[in-house]
Amino acid sequence: MSITSLQQLGATLVAPMFTFFNHKLTKEINTQEPIFFLAREGYWFSRSYCEYCRVNGHVDNSQYMLVSRAFLFKIGLTEPKTFPLSLDFKFEGSLYELMRSRFMLSDISLKNIFTEKQQQKTITLPENIEKISTLLEQKQAKLKIAIEPSRVAYQEYLTSIGFFKVDTANLVDLGYSGTIQTLLTILFKKNTKGHYLIASKPGEQTIENKKVTMVGYLKEGVKMGGGYIPLDRSMFLESLLTAPVGQFQDIRLSPLPDNTFDIYYGRKVTSQHQFHLLEQVCQGAIRQMNQYVEHGVSFSEAEVETLYTTFVTKKGMLPKHSWPLFTIDDDIANEGTVNGLDFFGLKL
Repeated sequence: MSITSLQQLGATLVAPMFTFFNHKLTKEINTQEPIFFLAREGYWFSRSYCEYCRVNGHVDNSQYMLVSRAFLFKIGLTEPKTFPLSLDFKFEGSLYELMRSRFMLSDISLKNIFTEKQQQKTITLPENIEKISTLLEQKQAKLKIAIEPSRVAYQEYLTSIGFFKVDTANLVDLGYSGTIQTLLTILFKKNTKGHYLIASKPGEQTIENKKVTMVGYLKEGVKMGGGYIPLDRSMFLESLLTAPVGQFQDIRLSPLPDNTFDIYYGRKVTSQHQFHLLEQVCQGAIRQMNQYVEHGVSFSEAEVETLYTTFVTKKGMLPKHSWPLFTIDDDIANEGTVNGLDFFGLKL
């Protein structure tokens, strides 16, 4: 019964969104060019897109791309132009806690870069953003020594998946503010176009003489906390679409002849420890999406919004077997693990 209920949840809640999003995406992009689905929510977006292309007879040039805000924040420590992005998140604690949780620097690196007194200093963000930015700029020489191996390996990784082969890299993610896309543009001097379910900052802008374009297929111009439920309660969808691994944290060139890269991930949350349950949800969603495509069924923005809003605002809509799946990590904000059902009081 648990397997059936999970598959039905995917078919009912996720399949219409997959159908809607993939239809919009294939109309917007040049299918002859590569398209990059960003970790971690891009894991199931990518798999649904592959199936959508197969059923429709489209060319599939998709690529799942390892990336995370925290990792880009880390390699961005040697590029001060990224500080307005990486430091503009609420935080209160010591500099040590900030550099460990948001930038994932090791204890050894921290000891080599900052004094003990600096590490223990209490800071508040974004209030102290200028002070911390100045400190990081003063530490550039030591930061580069610590970060260079990761930056070099990641540049080679991006080259290996074809990121630099096209003039404009098409990036796909759940949303919403385009921080990862903006960081990739700044760090790798690349034109990018972001395709999101929801885009808070749609349109085109120029950053470092490169074009950054953001498109939201379900909704544009809304912000977190602004009352748009699919965004305000997006953590439910984030939980269901996550990859089986923890947050992408680091990459190094491998010393072994059979491996090009050594890849490192962070801790897993409950949903990833029980990924076999997530697979049932998303496999049910993809199977139902294929049936929708085969029978010419489509969904409007309003239909997707109404369906999702109903599931994430009313008690009893999410089957009990799915409850362990609705957890996400919020380490960047130093909040640890957050459970959506507890946070919004949806448990019966």
